[in-house]
Amino acid sequence: MTDKIFSKLNVYDQIGYLLVGSIASLVFLFNNKLLGSPIDIPAFDISSLIIWAIVAYFVGHIVHAVANIIIKENKTDFSESDKEILERGKHFFDLKKQELNATYLLCYMLASAKDVTGQVQSFNAYYSLYRGWFIIFLLEMNFLSFTSIMHGFSLHILILFSIASFIAYLTLNRTRRFYGYSRAKTLQTFTLIEKLKL
Repeated sequence: MTDKIFSKLNVYDQIGYLLVGSIASLVFLFNNKLLGSPIDIPAFDISSLIIWAIVAYFVGHIVHAVANIIIKENKTDFSESDKEILERGKHFFDLKKQELNATYLLCYMLASAKDVTGQVQSFNAYYSLYRGWFIIFLLEMNFLSFTSIMHGFSLHILILFSIASFIAYLTLNRTRRFYGYSRAKTLQTFTLIEKLKL
């Protein structure tokens, strides 16, 4: 059971790091061409696939580390119905003085372990994925703004900035949505475990 839980977690996490790192690497290559940089970067092809996968994986971790600094979710902002479930969670785990967010983390761990459908983990993985993509395009917006200041205004840069802004807006919305989905599914799963004594 433990191996199954951790393998599921690892698959979701590793794919997320690769996807975020891959997009970040592509954006970097695009920016390199946009500036006409003389730096010679190997192209994507079969022979360099393993190297690029390693680079993407590493960059994915870096982007997530930046996201942890920039994005601060309010982990104590629970609705009244959430609080009711978490108060039951305190009794379930026999807790006395734990804060609600600490109780939520225990509910999350239990829900993840008992989540037969995989929805708790998949919603959390989507949240992490969109959060990483949001950071990439937020940084790209800043890069394009700096480029516009340093190299003079151009319609080309303005169009790229508008595209990056739109993608950042969309990914931020998806980040918030999947954060809410993950939270709701965690508490729903915990409620089922509690009621059915699974």
